[in-house]
This record gives sequence, C-alpha cells and structure tokens, in this order.
Amino acid sequence: MNNKEILSIIANLASKRAPSGLEQARSEIFKKELEKILENKDIPVIKDALGNHFIKLRGKSAKKSIAIMAHVDEIGGTIRKITKKGTLEFSRRGGYEGRWLVSRTIKIFNKEGKWINGIISGRSAHSTPDALRIKEKFDPLEMEIYIGAKNMEEAMKDYKIHVGAPFVFSGEFGLLNPDINDNIIAGYSMDNLAALACLVVLTEKIKNQLMDDFGHLKIPCNVYIVGTSREEIGTEGAHYFLKDNNIDNVIAIDIGLVADFPGSINSDIQLESGPVIIWQEGRGSGVFDYDFCKKLSKIAEKSNIPYQDGVCEFYGSDGGKAQKWSGIPSVLIGIPVMFSHNVPEVSTLNGIDKTADLLVNYLKSLK
Repeated sequence: MNNKEILSIIANLASKRAPSGLEQARSEIFKKELEKILENKDIPVIKDALGNHFIKLRGKSAKKSIAIMAHVDEIGGTIRKITKKGTLEFSRRGGYEGRWLVSRTIKIFNKEGKWINGIISGRSAHSTPDALRIKEKFDPLEMEIYIGAKNMEEAMKDYKIHVGAPFVFSGEFGLLNPDINDNIIAGYSMDNLAALACLVVLTEKIKNQLMDDFGHLKIPCNVYIVGTSREEIGTEGAHYFLKDNNIDNVIAIDIGLVADFPGSINSDIQLESGPVIIWQEGRGSGVFDYDFCKKLSKIAEKSNIPYQDGVCEFYGSDGGKAQKWSGIPSVLIGIPVMFSHNVPEVSTLNGIDKTADLLVNYLKSLK
C-alpha cells in the first residue's frame, strides 16, 4: 500500500471515537476494512462477548496459533458529578496527566448517543498570580468541564448529560503538513489508531503474500488478527480473548515512545527510524520473551527493514499482560509515536507500513 491508501484507512478508523468500553463504532469500521480485504475468502470477522473483533486465518497443517493484536480504544474520561452551577467533574478513563488539560476541548457521549462539546476549565493567565503559574499542580479530580449549561437541571435536561457519561479529547486528524510532507500524521488517539491501521495493512500483505485462492495460509500456523477492547483500562479485552482461544504466541502492536525531551526517561526512539522492538515495559515488571524479540530483530536485519530497540518504563500493553498473566511467549512492536497520551499525537504512515512488513516477513519465516 502507498501512503495515500494507508492514510485513507487510518482516517476512516479515526472517524469514529472509541472511549474504553465503548469501542463498537470504531470496531465496526475495523470489521468493514477487514471484510473488504477478505472479500470472497469466506473468513468471518468474529465479535466476542467483551467486544474484541478478530479473524482466524487457517494455516497449512497448522499445529500452532499466533495472535497479532492491537487495541481499539482510546484515552478519555468519565463524568463523575454534575454540579449545581452546571459544570461537570470527571475521572480519568485511561492514564494521563492533568498539566495539559486546561482549556482542552472534549466530546461527551450523552444519554441520546450524541456527542456534546465541552471545555476543561482553567484560570486565564490574566487572573493567575505568578506563584501559582510556577508551582500549581493540576489534578484532574479537581478540574471541571464547561458545556454552556447554567445549572444542574439544564445540564441534565437540555444537554442530556449523566453521571457515568464517557468523553474523549477533541481535535483534527490527518497529515500534519499535507502540502509539504505525505508521511507525518497528527491527531487524537494515535495510540492506538496507528497500530489498528497496521493490522489492516498487515492483513492485506498476508492476503497478497501468504494466502492461497481458498483463503488458507501457506505456513504451518494459524494467525489471528485481533482488535482488542478495553486496553487503556487494564487490557481486559486481550485477557478475555486469550482465555477463550488457544494461542501459543502473541505479537502486540502498540506505540513506541518518541520522548527525547528534557527530564524524560526514554530509549532514544526516533519518529522516522522504523518499528520498535520493545524488550521490557512497566518499570521492569513486564519482560518480553527474549528469543522472540531476538528473532524479530534478525528478521528485520535480513529483510533490510530499519528497526529500533526500546524499553518503555511507564507503560503497559496487551502483549505484556499476555506474557505476565497468561504465560504466553509474547513480543511488543511499537510504531513510533510522539506526544503519547496527549492531543495531538504524532506518528508516520511509513512506520505503519514498515511494521506490517516486519510482521509479514516474520510469518514467512515460519516452517
């Protein structure tokens, strides 16, 4: 696929929002993208009880099964309280810091299934003393959302807001500077839209390079392509999928942290230097299968695919939980993303494509 085609896929996926636990709209687009690729192959897209969407590609005389997964959901929040003056207090849905939230625009999913615009309130610079500008710490639990309502009754009656309503962060999505650069993309939910788009691109490559006319793979292994739910709130979808399916190895696709900024803990991952093989996550509590990681690095070198090695300290993933809690040998491949768990996040179309190349070449190596 060329950059224009990959951009079309990821922009289509981005057109529907997916707060954790409410991924269905984006999952439907993911399903349609897979069905378009697999037309006439009689390979159904399956939805399980926790909202994971997946396909099973059957291998030739297969004795093992590999799951390649990326999560559908994105960070956001949950309305925790409607105040008497009509503002909204909230809790996190997924992990992020409060320092970037002031004046951030959001979309709240109301009782009628409509998205309501809101703004996370913060003092103007014109009314904030110097001492607070320097020292103030922003805790999301102490912040409020303004939607235009005059009081609690109006917020509930006219805006149809309720306690428990999810929200996501607003923004634009697409090429950062389309007239100059056709590779760098920016927008909300790049974690994990980049990886979800990669699953679609990978499926296309598998069909073209590894599938016969009957829809069977030419390798002795079954391959599951899985869009998982609820990753940002504890990898619940992946855990449910692995409990319900007999899987021998897991490859998770997520983000590689481009964070070479003062004060950051990082592995010097670069935005345009290829997919990242992540060897460890979670402050040392998530150690991936060493031989599996090494195998992928050798595949990249043999295939002349640029790649990077990484360790992500403050990070957890579907792959990490598969390894740690399910005892399944797992690896994590990160597509380089800058400004993660912020809006906008920045990634590249080339990173998506090269990650898919690495994985299809790995599958080709299976004997």
